[in-house]
Amino acid sequence: MSTIATSSGGKPDGSSASPPRARLVLFLVSGAIFMMMLDLTVVSAALADIRRDFDTSIDGLQWVIDAYAIPMAGLLLTFATLGDRFGRKRLFLAGMTVFTASSLALALAGTILQLNILRAVQSVGAAMIFATALPLLAVAYPDPAKRAKAIGVYGAVMASATVAGPVLGGALVTQFGWRSIFTVNVPIGIVLGVLALLRMPESARMAGRKADWPGSLLLTGGLVTGVFGLTRGNALGWTSGTVLGLAAGAAVLLTGFVAWQFKAEHPLLDVSMVRKRGFTGTAVVSIGHMATLMAASNYLAVFMINTLGYTPLQMGLRLLPVSGAALISAPLAMVFAKRIPFAVSLPVTMAFVALGTWLIGDFDAGDSWTHFLPGLVIGGLGLGAITAVNQAASLTFASDENAGMASATFGTLRQVGLAVGVAGLGAMFNHAARGSAADGLDALPGAVPPGPREQFLEAAGSGAGRSVADGLPAQFQPIASDLSHIAASASIDGLNSMIGLAAVIGAVAVLASALAFGVDHLRGTRTPAEPARRTEGA
Repeated sequence: MSTIATSSGGKPDGSSASPPRARLVLFLVSGAIFMMMLDLTVVSAALADIRRDFDTSIDGLQWVIDAYAIPMAGLLLTFATLGDRFGRKRLFLAGMTVFTASSLALALAGTILQLNILRAVQSVGAAMIFATALPLLAVAYPDPAKRAKAIGVYGAVMASATVAGPVLGGALVTQFGWRSIFTVNVPIGIVLGVLALLRMPESARMAGRKADWPGSLLLTGGLVTGVFGLTRGNALGWTSGTVLGLAAGAAVLLTGFVAWQFKAEHPLLDVSMVRKRGFTGTAVVSIGHMATLMAASNYLAVFMINTLGYTPLQMGLRLLPVSGAALISAPLAMVFAKRIPFAVSLPVTMAFVALGTWLIGDFDAGDSWTHFLPGLVIGGLGLGAITAVNQAASLTFASDENAGMASATFGTLRQVGLAVGVAGLGAMFNHAARGSAADGLDALPGAVPPGPREQFLEAAGSGAGRSVADGLPAQFQPIASDLSHIAASASIDGLNSMIGLAAVIGAVAVLASALAFGVDHLRGTRTPAEPARRTEGA
């Protein structure tokens, strides 16, 4: 039984909002999510400048992204529970405060370590907001038809923010420097926070549900340990004791998390939801699309800037086809979702992402940016559709009272996919680029001394591309052109290898999701307590 808290005016907090208030909730939630998702992808336009300013390796760049993704993955479910228990408006406001304050601190960061720590703090605020977003919409729009339209808007906003990040980030970085991508959050966060404080209605509260802090610690610890192992594999050796120890530690922690969920009095993850029809297929797609095209887009942005020579703004404009395709497909996907079951729509949209990713690869030194165009369009169509349909699908696995846990579960899976994808694809890029650069140096007439050689290989492995020539010592100026060519070729080899791995992951995700949905269909069973409104997800 849930306990409905009452507001100061005596109206139940769990009641649906009036149409104007519902539209305000949609505006506030969409605006906040746009900002959260923007900060997930906007850094792609700034990575090249961050690498140069802080003289950091690809490991440091990976953590700019993963430090934002991993805490979110580990805390989303906990904050969803806290929102259900203490009120989603309160948690939304707390998240907006943390996110806005940490954005200001990020703009003042002086080292790559400070930047990555503050990104983790920013992620905590983002997790609070993500955990409450869909549940707030579910309460504001109780009518299924109106709710579907609201989720369609939400999905379109989420998709557009995801792919507009490089464009808006590129404009900000080009005009005002990379710190501006964090500064811009401050006034927006203040406005949204004040409006939410004054006008957003509170939601129902669930009595008796407690946060699963041990589960959060096990999940977050396992992800941090595993991703750290992936980022250090190339430097230390994949069979080194440190890397193997990190892999074993991650396996123990994540296995402990799963085991704890079956024993905990108030588990982080509702195990009964995992057993429901369609969960596995939806989960595979949630992880798959983030681990492939979304993760790879960060390195593609660095490639366009450092190897093809575009400014951040020019790079962002060349990624506009992804944004346009996603904006078209997201609302259309919600329309077709009413007629096409999730068992069909999710594997098909994942196939679009996998195909688009594959088409981006096989880049040649004589190609221009237009080589990426078909893949960006097809992949963008898939990303937009998945974003919308996946949000709708997540609400089919729990009642309105447990909507926070349901939406947060898939939000967690998406962040897991991004974090692991960024680390794994980055490791592949680094390995291939360093190997290509080493071969290029070996082919030069004169030997490069060990110190400068390692510095050059590190820069090439981090995606420095042709810009590597900018930091060469004076004695290497006679061969600067050769070194620039070697670094550019290394970046191309790194990009193609990375995209090849991402395409394989995408293909596996398509097959695995189709198989999972197919097994569920053959099983032909449905949870007895499952409401009739969920039949569209079968």
